[in-house]
Amino acid sequence: MTGTAAASRGGSDARPARTFRVIRNPAAGIASALTPGGGSAAAIAELLERHGIAADVLEPGDEAAARAAVREAVNDGVDVVVAAGGDGTTHLVVAGLVGTHTALGILPLGRVMNIARSLGIDRDLDVAAEILGTGRVLTMDVGEATTADGRAVRFLEAGSVGMNAAIFRQVARIDGGDLRSILRTVWVALRYRPARMTIKLDDEVVRTRALMVSVSIGPYLGLGMTVAPEARVDDGRFDVHVFRRFSKLELLRHLASIAFGRRRYAPQVSSYRSSTVRISSVRPLPARADSFDLGSTPVVFRTLAGALRVVAPADGADPQAAGGGSSGSTSGRRRM
Repeated sequence: MTGTAAASRGGSDARPARTFRVIRNPAAGIASALTPGGGSAAAIAELLERHGIAADVLEPGDEAAARAAVREAVNDGVDVVVAAGGDGTTHLVVAGLVGTHTALGILPLGRVMNIARSLGIDRDLDVAAEILGTGRVLTMDVGEATTADGRAVRFLEAGSVGMNAAIFRQVARIDGGDLRSILRTVWVALRYRPARMTIKLDDEVVRTRALMVSVSIGPYLGLGMTVAPEARVDDGRFDVHVFRRFSKLELLRHLASIAFGRRRYAPQVSSYRSSTVRISSVRPLPARADSFDLGSTPVVFRTLAGALRVVAPADGADPQAAGGGSSGSTSGRRRM
């Protein structure tokens, strides 16, 4: 069974009803995110009903069951599959939606919510639920990273090569319960040395000894760090940022200063736009895409333009308003 969104309140504002299915991650969210019951399935169903949406709220037992539930929703012709959780839940749902007619909806229950922020979806759950019923269905780009061993990984936020990828490799191990990785994270930050790398873009080749390179679909990376404030999720190109005139301490301070949506001018960052990015290096450098470890360079990033349908606010505002900036020039280099 799938639910439907009630038509808008009569007259010229009437919209065709949408069908919904919700995939909820029981581990995501903050207890006070909703009224009593927290982020429970019952609380989510009640929230949606207040906004004229009747939907099944599924709680798959594991990732395999969640992927199967998304496939079933697509096969059933459901209009919107809603990820109720954090960015990890969103990634899991998106894996089954790329290239289909079924759109992604988001109820932001996680800590960071880079994807929701990039689309202009408010953290207030009542506002987010209203967007599900009345928002526009748009298309956004999806990134695909190909590793040195030929593995393909899709991502929605950003890829990175260098010091940032090395540090987050250790941070992921901390999240997995390996507390010794706290010391290893500090050690990595202190010991990291940049190597000569070659960045092949659509129209040029950049050779550098940068501490870090980011390859962004949207403005945010990691803990909400605004590494690409002018990035657009729908222009078919990555925003590529090369951090090459920082000391390690300066880079760490800069990344901390732009975390959780804060922005800061950084003249040491060179910026480019390109639909494909190939990064190789004299010695292997760590690489990541969103929360996925890509091993080491070489790595190739390419955009799958407009591959994902998403539900975004209906007020006509640019989904990139939260990230700031306009589309800029159609190609080539830009300075921040």
